[in-house]
Amino acid sequence: MPGLDIMGVSKNFGSLQALKDINLNVDTPQCIGILGPNGAGKTTLLKIITNILKPSEGKILVNGVNVNQNPTKALEKIGALVEQPEFYPYLTGRETMKFVARIKGMSVSGSSEEIEKLASITGITGYLDRKTGEYSRGMKQRLGLAVSMIGDPEIIVLDEPTFGLDPRGMKEMRDILITLKEEKKRIILFSTHLISEAREVCDRVIIVDKGEIKFNDEISDMRGNKMRIRGSFNNIKNIPGAKDLTTKGNEITLEMKPGETRNSILRELMENGVEIDSVEGMDRMEEVYLSLVQ
Repeated sequence: MPGLDIMGVSKNFGSLQALKDINLNVDTPQCIGILGPNGAGKTTLLKIITNILKPSEGKILVNGVNVNQNPTKALEKIGALVEQPEFYPYLTGRETMKFVARIKGMSVSGSSEEIEKLASITGITGYLDRKTGEYSRGMKQRLGLAVSMIGDPEIIVLDEPTFGLDPRGMKEMRDILITLKEEKKRIILFSTHLISEAREVCDRVIIVDKGEIKFNDEISDMRGNKMRIRGSFNNIKNIPGAKDLTTKGNEITLEMKPGETRNSILRELMENGVEIDSVEGMDRMEEVYLSLVQ
């Protein structure tokens, strides 16, 4: 069973403290979203996990092995895509993947089968024999993901894997992550600054801001039945099917009581003279994020 322990990790760049006493234990396969604004410390943390950077304090254990003391052993079960991937531009995608597979000790025949499988999963089959110097940013992201999965690692670390992709590509990348998650045999950590992305893909979300973990919880514990409604209101104070109703300007926020539906709430509002312009679902993740990240 894969395991990752982050124990008291801090990182200083001169007088700047990028990470402050980060602690995290993951001992079951799951998908964890590291959520936070740009500059929060997400990439720094992933670089320390993958030994690209050394911590100023603390340690990382992968399956009980210290990453700093024995990186070869600790990292043999990790696949990673950190920051924007770059490849030797004169190599094709296939040659790039073969190169990585051989570094990981795979046989020629075994690597060929692995390459075809991962290319199919990540949608790069038609580009395998093109030189990577001709790849778009989005195609490099896909190749980077494929490379990170060579050797079937127990832990996959991804830094904003949808960066540079168009909306269709972002959805396809999320679908890939969901498929990997549903196999229930890996720990997947990926950073993002998109709440919707974390909500859709993850089992668990960690909110990082100013180098500190501000929040760590299961997604299932963060779902709610809140709505944000914009329109014209006539000093409405109460709706029988709703609780925690608040009004501010042309906006109402409320939580549906058990058994109520969005349509039943909207019907009640309209029967009370509300003219509705727009309706937006809310959940606790958005509220928590906005309350913690300044």
